[in-house]
Amino acid sequence: MLQHVCISAYRSLPLVLKKKCLVQATSWTPCSKTCGIGISNRVTNENSKCEMRKEERLCFIQPCQTNILKTIKIPIGKTCQPTFQPPKAEKLAFSGCSSTQSYKPTFCGACLDKRCCVPNKSKMITVQFDCPKEGSFKWKMMWITSCVCQRICNDPGDIFSELKLL
Repeated sequence: MLQHVCISAYRSLPLVLKKKCLVQATSWTPCSKTCGIGISNRVTNENSKCEMRKEERLCFIQPCQTNILKTIKIPIGKTCQPTFQPPKAEKLAFSGCSSTQSYKPTFCGACLDKRCCVPNKSKMITVQFDCPKEGSFKWKMMWITSCVCQRICNDPGDIFSELKLL
């Protein structure tokens, strides 16, 4: 019997064998919104049929405020505050629906110089939303645990941001 050996196109993530399936996945795309709740996606075969499928999750990098530096307290002698949290837990709003539970997410902060803060570590949670007249639904959501501030600040919607002029 001839067996084919596949070399993974997704080398950045460790390969795991689950139920005779070599699990593969691309990295998650950047959040579709720089503020408010957006969507991030990836392609993975981590499912019961071991088929490559697009997977989506919600993401919430920062709340939409006119001046975020007024909300964040940057320590004296520092130029950045990588993360911050709202003062109290609140329900999340998405597409006219609200979460059944209140949450106190960690957001990426801001810098006084030209650096930007982006998620560094996160985990996945499931959030249930109730919609008026339409019932409820559950979504996977990226839950930020830490952020890092860096000099390279790309617009997540700019597909040409990595191009360099020669």
